[in-house]
Amino acid sequence: MSHSIYLKLATLFVVADLKREERIWKRKVRRSAHDLPWTNQHLLRDIGLDSDGRPVGFSQPDTVIAKRRVHHLRRILSARIPT
Repeated sequence: MSHSIYLKLATLFVVADLKREERIWKRKVRRSAHDLPWTNQHLLRDIGLDSDGRPVGFSQPDTVIAKRRVHHLRRILSARIPT
C-alpha cells in the first residue's frame, strides 16, 4: 500500500522546514563568531585590539620590514648551489 500524496507532501515540507531552521542557526552562529565586543575594553585588549580597533603594540616601520625581506631574499638566493 503506498502512502498518500498528502503524507509525502507533508514530509517534504517538514524536511524543508528543518533544513531552513538549520541554515538560519548556522548563519547566526557564524555571524556571532566574528562579532567583536566593542564595548568591553578588557576583552578587546585580550584579543590584542585597542578601544578604537587598532592593534595593540609597537609595529615596525615599513623601511625596516622591507630591509629585512630584501636581506632574507639575498640570503636565500646566495645560498643556492648552482648545478
